[in-house]
Amino acid sequence: MLRSGVILLVLGIAVFLVASVQLFRGRTKKAHWCISCVLAMLLVGNGIWNANRYFDLGIGVPKTFSAENWAKTAPAQRHFMGSDLQDSTELVGMSADEVRELLGTPDYADTDTCLSYLIAQPFDEVTLDLTLENGIVTKVEEKDH
Repeated sequence: MLRSGVILLVLGIAVFLVASVQLFRGRTKKAHWCISCVLAMLLVGNGIWNANRYFDLGIGVPKTFSAENWAKTAPAQRHFMGSDLQDSTELVGMSADEVRELLGTPDYADTDTCLSYLIAQPFDEVTLDLTLENGIVTKVEEKDH
């Protein structure tokens, strides 16, 4: 649970609330309240950072497809741009070489009949499978493995 960032989020909020109540009751100085606000921001920020990694929220991950974004994004996080890829690029009809030029070397399978790219991996692997006939893409689908 600590790795998920939830505890840090709750702790940061609690620090802020307790310090605010103490300030408004007159039991603490404004300087101490400011210090607790900085501490709360650090805790909440760290909690969000950990939650993003743990729950795969996609904060900071490109969602718009481009060959550059695809190449620099970890395969397990490419699912965030999967729908944009399929909407913006007509993969059906492309040659296998054009696909490799656009998406790079396949992560999962590279055969005469299929190119398969890993696009998610939180629990089960999900791939973007491109079916080939005579070196031309005829079908594109996402598959759970």
